[in-house]
Amino acid sequence: MNKGERTKHHILEKSIQLFAKNGYDGTTINQIAKESKISEATIYKYFKSKLDVLITCVKPDIQDVWMEEDFSKLSIEELLRLYVEKRIKWVEMNRNQIEILISETLRHPELSEIFFQQIYRKTPIEEEIESRMLAKETNFHLEIPILSLSMITTIIAILNLQKSVLDKDPMHITDDAINKMVQLILFGLIGNKNPE
Repeated sequence: MNKGERTKHHILEKSIQLFAKNGYDGTTINQIAKESKISEATIYKYFKSKLDVLITCVKPDIQDVWMEEDFSKLSIEELLRLYVEKRIKWVEMNRNQIEILISETLRHPELSEIFFQQIYRKTPIEEEIESRMLAKETNFHLEIPILSLSMITTIIAILNLQKSVLDKDPMHITDDAINKMVQLILFGLIGNKNPE
């Protein structure tokens, strides 16, 4: 990575933090420059506008945790547990970008395509869950984009709740919360699992 790429990456890191904390309207180019310890002119060397910074923040760096695996040998319970665990890991790795996408998509239609590419795209494990629903392995059919968005918003809500209760950002969901989420999904999808 050359000096210019490092500078651009640094600007994006600081911008993601500011947009996630203050929102798009609450963040200025001046604040980004101060946080990045560079001039506003340097930001404009790499980006056309604040909106360009926002779009670049959420577009390229959402990391993936989904692998091409053979899920067919897993029971529906094992499959859903794995799904919850991987979805949590994905949200934890990309939390700021996801929060920016969710909060800013309505105000900035330019983000809609990115939102659908990042949040509504079906992962291999979601395709397997959908095929199990179609094969009637569950008593309930839920559209995968709704399941995915529900999971993402629930995970972010749990992280934010833990942050307010603990008065610090835990960055990770506790094992107890993971188990409760799995039970909630299993009970809702299978319909015969009694919550403990």
